[in-house]
Amino acid sequence: MAIAKTRKIQLLTTLEHKTEVLELLQNTNAMELQAISTEEGVETQHSPNQLQKLQEIELEFANIDYSIKVLSRYVKAKGLLAEPICLNTDQVKEKAEESKHKEITKEILKHENNLLQARNEKAAFQAELDTYQVWKNLGVNLENLDGSANSKIILGSLKKENYNEIYQAVNNVSALTSIEKINQDDNNAYILIVFSKELETELREITSRYKFTETELPREKGLLKAYNQKLQKQIETCEETIEKAEKELKSLSKHLDELMIVHDYLNWEKEKLEEDKKLTKTNYSCIIQGWIPEKNIEKIEDQLSKITNRYLLREIEPEKGENIPVVIKNNKFIEPFEAVTEIYGLPKSTEIDPTPFLAVYFIVFFGMCLTDAAYGIIMFVCTALALKFLKLPQGLRKLVKLLMYGGLVTFVIGGLFGGWFSLSPDQVPDFLTTTTDSGEQIFIFQKINSLTDPLTVLILSLGLGFFQILMGTYMKLIHAIKTGNKIDAILDVGPWAFMLTGIGFAILAAASVLPQNMIAIGKWWVILGAVIIVLTQGRDKKNIVGKLVSGFLSLYDLIGYLSDVLSYSRLLALGLATAIIGLAVNIIAVLMKDMIPYVGWIFMIIVFVGGHVFNILINTLGSFIHSGRLQFVEFFGKFLEGGGTGLKPFSKKCKYIFIKNNS
Repeated sequence: MAIAKTRKIQLLTTLEHKTEVLELLQNTNAMELQAISTEEGVETQHSPNQLQKLQEIELEFANIDYSIKVLSRYVKAKGLLAEPICLNTDQVKEKAEESKHKEITKEILKHENNLLQARNEKAAFQAELDTYQVWKNLGVNLENLDGSANSKIILGSLKKENYNEIYQAVNNVSALTSIEKINQDDNNAYILIVFSKELETELREITSRYKFTETELPREKGLLKAYNQKLQKQIETCEETIEKAEKELKSLSKHLDELMIVHDYLNWEKEKLEEDKKLTKTNYSCIIQGWIPEKNIEKIEDQLSKITNRYLLREIEPEKGENIPVVIKNNKFIEPFEAVTEIYGLPKSTEIDPTPFLAVYFIVFFGMCLTDAAYGIIMFVCTALALKFLKLPQGLRKLVKLLMYGGLVTFVIGGLFGGWFSLSPDQVPDFLTTTTDSGEQIFIFQKINSLTDPLTVLILSLGLGFFQILMGTYMKLIHAIKTGNKIDAILDVGPWAFMLTGIGFAILAAASVLPQNMIAIGKWWVILGAVIIVLTQGRDKKNIVGKLVSGFLSLYDLIGYLSDVLSYSRLLALGLATAIIGLAVNIIAVLMKDMIPYVGWIFMIIVFVGGHVFNILINTLGSFIHSGRLQFVEFFGKFLEGGGTGLKPFSKKCKYIFIKNNS
């Protein structure tokens, strides 16, 4: 349960076996390939044939990717329980090679282009029709709108409240002017003005004064009404083309699964050619270099020996300052908690994998934030069914399994806290309750009531937080000893670990977990720890006064530890939020039953179910976020720098299909 050892290797093999070796590496998902710094005369780029092949595959891939997006509009979305495309690699290759995807994508692209062109043309025709529709009553032929040798015609619009004024102004200019209102809508009046060309300057001044906007109509023959009818027919033609293209695309959607298979297969081939550029090649051999987990080396050698015995695999030293990819490896129980670590970021290769150490704390904190046994049962059942019946990607599977654990722990903690849909003991069947010695009715297994005894929950939260922070301090000490100067590590971190341990000892004695007579031991333990801190933390100063002053000032860091511990009070706050929201839902549900005669029961059930589903969703999210925050800030901050780079192995990545083992 740690960071797996990652080695840098070079694999030398013959050029004739290059393709088979690359296929092997891609199938085993075991190695991240790395480009090699080459010398003169050594080839690293693609040959012209390879480059042409890559370009052809990229074009095919792009066409298929676009075709899938097009066809996805014409098929019903698959539900969560729908069976995914599940094949082994041999079946994928066979189906991809048998597919006539080039002809299919050609048809799809043709009909999609027709569809897009028709839609664009329809939009243009419709926009033109909308513009000219207000002039449909124009009684002048379009070819006459340019006027005559002595007269001119202009059309345009202005605010309808200005029409009377411009009408008077135009008519007052001369008897050789005419103005007519062609149409009017809620805002504008659309008018035609005829005037002698000699009066154009004066007319332009008038139209400018009233913010007249001139309109250009098409110079066609006949009336505008006939032109608009022509536009309408063109729109109808476009609609027929759209309908026909959509019908064809809907028919072609039966090939969607086939194209998805080809998509992923071509992606494998494309990535294989792209990785080929990282190889160093001569006329007879090639060198493959990269990172591989140590445990995979033997497996790769076994597989290589089945292809050829003409190879050499050797381990090489990383270059100075080179970033070593990180692989965290844990057992099946701890593995789901890697989802939490990966949200924060991977540790560096020289650091500790925090996953095993956060696991118990994270899941317990999650349960304390949710604190409802019924919610825990629902979450456990839903996630268990999802894991059983759904094909989930590995990363999502980890998260769902983590939530399943969370449901189980929430059930246990919810039972201890007496949380059952925020109901009170008198609202549930008798077999779920018991009576205490004092005569109080409580839920079975209940030990704490967070609503009536929040102080106990707060103390429990702070206590758990303190011991997690103490663990983080010891992990920092161990990491510092392993990776740095041992004396400095012991003197810098050791005194704090010692004093915090003493504080924990004193707390346990004060809480009667340890015998009361040990309180004094705890007190002197803390005092001794403080003295050691004063004597060690300022040792880099030049004189004794500076050493002591710096040592005393370093005690201020205790405030930081206290602040971190107080952050764990959010466990109480989140638990109370879950209970109070649930309680509010119950009250509203009962009110609905009492307020609405006859059908009130139906509304009560709707409110109860809907309200608690909402409460589960919102507080599950809050529990995950806040429990994670306590790990990332308060715990990781003590010992983990982070910033590691994960191993990105050369593999057969899939977007649409699930790969099963070859039979």
